[in-house]
Amino acid sequence: MRTIVRPDLFVACHKIEKKLLKTPEVIFEVISEATGEKDEGLKKELYEREGVSFYVIVYPELKKARIFGLDSGKYRKILDATDEIFEFKLEDCSVGLDFSRIWP
Repeated sequence: MRTIVRPDLFVACHKIEKKLLKTPEVIFEVISEATGEKDEGLKKELYEREGVSFYVIVYPELKKARIFGLDSGKYRKILDATDEIFEFKLEDCSVGLDFSRIWP
């Protein structure tokens, strides 16, 4: 059985030709009433199993993002970001995000 998901946003350090063939390094999912259960459950488990280094669940209503990092094959919560700057340190690239600039 194949499960196909479409993340709201992702970071891939490798070159992408026509479609994504390798696992991205960071995935962001924005929670809504319609998607919350799936994003916090099924997608989190899937991304963990597929080896996505960081999974970020964004809660716009709360002006918060929950950052999980892969540690020995399991996600561990790193930070509940509201106005912090977080550096996603990856094997082939690095991406910084200033969460204070996201919320209006």
